[in-house]
Amino acid sequence: MNDLMQKSLKTPNFLAVFINSTSEGIDRISYLPDDILHNILSYLYIFDVVQLSILSKRWNYIWRTMPYLNFDINSFGCERINRPWDLGMAEKFKDFINWVFINQCEDTLVCFKLCCGDIFGKGAIFRWVRVVTTRNVQELVLNFCPAEPFELPYCVVTCESLRVLKIRMDGSVLKLPNHFGFHQLKFLHLEEVELSNEHLTSCLFSRLEKLILDSCTFGTMTMLDIVSTSLVYVSLLNFVDNRVSFVNCNIKISCPNLKVLKYGAPLAKDIILENLFSIEVVHLFFFDSDDVMEEIGMCVHNMIKNVVSTSTLKLCHSSIGGLYGVFHGVRNFPVTFYKLKCLKLAVAIDESCMEVMMLLLKHSPNLEVLNLFSDENYGWDENWKLHDPSESVVCLESHLKLIQLAGFKNEEKEIELLRFFLKNAQVLEKLIIVWECYNDILEEVSDEVSKFPRASKHVVVSFLNFKPKSRSRYRDNLV
Repeated sequence: MNDLMQKSLKTPNFLAVFINSTSEGIDRISYLPDDILHNILSYLYIFDVVQLSILSKRWNYIWRTMPYLNFDINSFGCERINRPWDLGMAEKFKDFINWVFINQCEDTLVCFKLCCGDIFGKGAIFRWVRVVTTRNVQELVLNFCPAEPFELPYCVVTCESLRVLKIRMDGSVLKLPNHFGFHQLKFLHLEEVELSNEHLTSCLFSRLEKLILDSCTFGTMTMLDIVSTSLVYVSLLNFVDNRVSFVNCNIKISCPNLKVLKYGAPLAKDIILENLFSIEVVHLFFFDSDDVMEEIGMCVHNMIKNVVSTSTLKLCHSSIGGLYGVFHGVRNFPVTFYKLKCLKLAVAIDESCMEVMMLLLKHSPNLEVLNLFSDENYGWDENWKLHDPSESVVCLESHLKLIQLAGFKNEEKEIELLRFFLKNAQVLEKLIIVWECYNDILEEVSDEVSKFPRASKHVVVSFLNFKPKSRSRYRDNLV
């Protein structure tokens, strides 16, 4: 069944896949229960689902009761050809949406998705949204680009069935109504949206369980206030270098039940973390130039002091460089991460990164997994060497079992790092080395590593490779 769905998604004439599946015997697909067929077809655009109605009365009934409606102007039309849509096609698209609503007989919608760019005015979108809210929609996904500020319709705010709301507006202003409802809303995902009202925004966030703000801007707002007893997941992302969006805005997060916090954006004016008693996963990735490294260091310093209960900590290269500026020459770290099990760092194998890494290792006594990703080729400081620790590092002696080094280039500094861990990580069970593709170093490195006494007797050493274009996967994993 999975293979069939993959073919139907990739093949332009996907109807042939269904027809061929019944040409040699029993039609097993048609006899599947309605909810299973609906779930399978939810991966298709509704235009493709409607085409199935020509197969039989059974398939005509299936599309009319389809609780997943996915409308996308970019994929609309019978022919799958690469050409931009025109006004005529836009009008046909609008008529098709209206036709679907008229001909469906399902009272409840699990999900409604609409991607229409800037081709429709607010009136058309309001009408469709009003229809789906009367049909008890549970997930609403809107991807459009209004020419003027867009205020959420009152029917969306008061929809008691709505659990998930995702909006992308290509940078346009989203206005929130003064009347607040969203009593059942659990997940809010805003992408490329400008928020403008501090009070209404904080009220909206307070009822959620999961919040994602991706490439959003905050206009004249001076405080992004995320205070909630229900939030368990918060992700603030801005991969576009939009420093202006953050420089004048403070961010405050006070969520006693928050488990996951991900920050991948330029440095805000200030980031305040409070009452994160339940935090388990923290990712920090700053997109800034070196001229604000000191500010990043102080910000990260203040942030990690308030997430001591985390079990997973991921830091970017800027965070590590900033911490080095704060703690250089200081042997005592501000906190001890007793619950930290997994540490992931984007590093260069140089003095600053290695010193911060060692400080974190010393103050993470129960650490079990260390993941180092090296994306830069910094030089090895001639006056500095990674020495064996002069004092006890508890995690190296009794807990650290897995180490992964990604971005391996078979340079002497990396071999030196491997030697250090193989010598000092006394309970290490597995060492994973991920090197750059097209570097024919497997046999060479394998022979070199096998010379380390513990590698041949106690540690399983695995070698993996990846293509240069896949390197971003490791950077994205930090966030």
